[in-house]
Parts: sequence; C-alpha cells; structure tokens
Amino acid sequence: MCILLTLLALVVQFAYWGYAPLISGAICVAGLLFAGLLRWMLRPLMTEIQALNLHAQNLQDGSFNTSANQLKIRELSSLAESLQNMSSQLRAERASLYQRELLLDTVLQNSPLALLLTDASDTVVMSNPAARQLLSAGNAINGSKLTDAAAKVSVLADAIERKLQGLLRLPDHSVWHLSVNQFNLNQNQHWLYLLKPLTREIQREELTAWKKLLRVIGHELNNSLAPLSSLAYSGQQRAQQLQQTELAGLFETISARAADINQFVQAYIHFAKLPPPQMTTVNWPRLINQLQNLYDFELVGDLPKRLWQADPGQLHQVLLNLLKNAHESGSQPEHIRLQIIEYSQQLEITLQDGGSGMSEQQLEHALIPFYSTKVRGSGIGLTLCRDIVEAHGGSINLRNQPRGLEVKLLLKLPS
Repeated sequence: MCILLTLLALVVQFAYWGYAPLISGAICVAGLLFAGLLRWMLRPLMTEIQALNLHAQNLQDGSFNTSANQLKIRELSSLAESLQNMSSQLRAERASLYQRELLLDTVLQNSPLALLLTDASDTVVMSNPAARQLLSAGNAINGSKLTDAAAKVSVLADAIERKLQGLLRLPDHSVWHLSVNQFNLNQNQHWLYLLKPLTREIQREELTAWKKLLRVIGHELNNSLAPLSSLAYSGQQRAQQLQQTELAGLFETISARAADINQFVQAYIHFAKLPPPQMTTVNWPRLINQLQNLYDFELVGDLPKRLWQADPGQLHQVLLNLLKNAHESGSQPEHIRLQIIEYSQQLEITLQDGGSGMSEQQLEHALIPFYSTKVRGSGIGLTLCRDIVEAHGGSINLRNQPRGLEVKLLLKLPS
C-alpha cells in the first residue's frame, strides 16, 4: 500500500513537471502492483471457495460422508456449516430411505400376497416369490408378458387380461382376491396386481356357517328324537305285557333306530360346538400310551423333549380320528407309523398307513364338511381334524405315497 502511495505521488510530481511518458509507465506499474496485491489478499478467500465448491460437488455426486476442510475455512464458516448440516441431513435421510427400502423388500419377499407390477405393454417389471410360485412354480417371470405367464391358470389369466377385480376360485380350489391399480411411475403408465390368498378365511367362514346350521338342525332333531324314543320304549313295554311279540319287535326296532340317529346327531353337535383349545403342557408318553391302547401303530423316532403347549384332549381326538381312518383303509397294523418331529417353532406329526390311498377326487374333497367315501360315514372326521389343527395355528395335508396315505400335521404350538 505504501508503494502504491509513493507511485501515486510520483505520478503527480511527473505531471507537474510535464513528463508524460514517465506518467504512463508509473500508472502501468501501479496497476500491476495493485492486481498482484489484490490476488494476494483474495488468495485465502479463493481457497475457502474451492474447498466449499469441492464439498458441493461431492453432495451433487451423492457422497454425503465428506465435508470441507475446516482448517481452511475462516471467512465463509457460516456457509461451510450450512453445507455440513445439509450433508448430515441428506446422509440421515438416505440411510432412512435405505432402511425403508430394505424393510419393504423384506415384506414383499416374505408376504403371502402375490404382487405383480407391469408396464404399459403388459411386461412384468417386478414380482415377488408368492406371485412367481402362483404363476410359474417359482420360476422367474420378470421381462415376460403377464398374460403369457398366467396362461396356465385360465381363470386368473382371463381376470388379469380383462382387469376384473374380486374373488377368484382357481382349479386347485384355492380362493384369491384380485385387485388392480393403475398409476404413473417415472412418467410411464404401470399396472399393479395384488392377489390376496383367502382360502383359509373362506373355509373358516364356510365352516362357521355349517356349524350354525348344525346347531339349529341338531336342536330340532333332539326335540323330536327324545319323545320318539320314549314312546317307542313305552310301546315295547306295553306290547310285551300284552304278549304281542311282533308288535314288541317293531317298537324295539324303532327304539334302536332312534338311538342310532341320536348318536349320529350327537357327533355333528359335538363338531358344531367344538370349544377353543385350552393350552396346557402336553404329556407325550401318556398321549401315545392312550392311543396305543385303542389302536396298534409303530412310533418312529423319539417323542418331543421340549415342553409344548396344546389342548391334549383335542390333540388326542385328532390323532384318534386319523388312526381310525388308517385302520379302516385296509392297511395292516404293522404298516401304520406315527412320527413326531420338533422344530424351533413348530411340530410336524406324520401318520403313514399301508392302505390303498385316495383317488384324486377324494383328496380334493377329503377336508370338505360332510364329504365321506364310507357307507355310513358322517364326513366330519377329517373336517374336525382340520378345525382343531387350524385352531392351534397349524395346517393339515394329505397326499398319496407309493404305498398308502400320508397325513402330515404342522402345529405352531407355543413352548
């Protein structure tokens, strides 16, 4: 600054003396010196600006873990602090967004809902395992046409093609609810198909309706059977007093038939009034001994060692019905095997017989109320088993083996 003032004084003096060339040279030198001085004074500020600019470029590139060199920031510290706060906020929001995406992906991958996303040309953009299992036995379908992927299930393919929403009953007797939604994604039209499995819910509602009907019919039949049995017994006694043997035999037949009908009705009433399971610790040795006192079978493997909670009476009823069916299948007692395997969260109970198995039609209808292949069967044995098993949070599955029928129970019992 002193140099500039000195040069300025020389310029004035030269002007006074009339030395024009010297004035021009002095002005040039002063200008150069001023420019250099200005650059020297602005150098720290330019260094701060470069550091902040580098930080901003990192933010633009999506790198939120960097910050400006705080040792170089003096005059622009407030701006550096604002950028740092912005970086921290963006880093936290990106981490939160990543966790949400991870959670959403986990939900979609494990959801029983079948989810399908297609673009405007009906090409599958995204699908979850439930959808792939439903349409292609678990094979990949992304990139293929949805109508082609669903072609094997004609009912579903027709509903998807026509965008029909509502309940669908598939050939395997499963029930699904289809909902279709249209929306724009990245300014392109997309379709979202959601298929919700309702098989168990529909079966539960059907079973509840049957139980209500059974309670009404059972009540009316009991009101008629009681006086009928009483009159038949009185008539039989009177006929015997009058030595009317033929008439006494007739009343005896009526009384016996009324007793059979009453026993038949009581079985349905018991099914209709099945109470919720009363959970207690299952005594497995005692349960198996009780069953072996009634039916012969071979126990395969060890009994559960953990303390499992269930309703012992209802569990006994399920196994008793299954063992009864196994013996009535024509199987030899030595070919009937019961195995219980315990996992961390559930029990697997498998009963295998050596009978003739079931036809495809019988397998499809075996768990439907009142369906029976036996001459005098009530059709509620397996339905009662399914009701009890599902009340325990489990499932029942029947399938033919090379020799006989296999019934597998999966029970999600609290321990």
